[in-house]
Amino acid sequence: MKSLTALILGMTLGLVSIASQAEQHYFNVPESDDTNLKKVLKGLMLNNSIGLRYGTPSSEQILPINTKELYFQHRLPLIPNSLLIPAFEASVSQLNVGDKKGYVWGLGPAAAIPLTESANRLFLVGHGKVHYLTRHDYGRKRYGGKIQWTYGFGLQAKVSYNTFISYMWIHMSNADRYEVNPSLETHTMTLGVNF
Repeated sequence: MKSLTALILGMTLGLVSIASQAEQHYFNVPESDDTNLKKVLKGLMLNNSIGLRYGTPSSEQILPINTKELYFQHRLPLIPNSLLIPAFEASVSQLNVGDKKGYVWGLGPAAAIPLTESANRLFLVGHGKVHYLTRHDYGRKRYGGKIQWTYGFGLQAKVSYNTFISYMWIHMSNADRYEVNPSLETHTMTLGVNF
């Protein structure tokens, strides 16, 4: 469990470091050089996305459950000689269990890989995040504690130049950090916009 926490923390710090280096590269441009400014602006286009995810459990639960998530994702510079597109994601979700609800704050690395025959319209996507739950005890359904981890993977398809839809399977658990460790696995649909 400690190694999982260390791995996620290490990946997060690494991605933040890469993002800050890229930001310094983009903004250290002389104001008088119009050509470089155009390159900077072109490089910043569509490096972010915002999306809405709706999820339902992949298996039968003792209470009705669904999730509604708003997330922001910032794409990082491409890894040289690789198809991998790294990113960093922050999210807030509403976890509805029966007639009770709580909120889930998440942060962590994400990635996309274009499928080569799709003309960059279809991507394999995934993420791994650390979450803080404002509520973890829903009566008959308990998640053990406030800190949870998720990982998910799926497919994303461009609908237009800057909009997309995706399907992801997402697993959430506390990795045996607490005495009770039920997992929540969801089928999740997303509608998002790149900007």
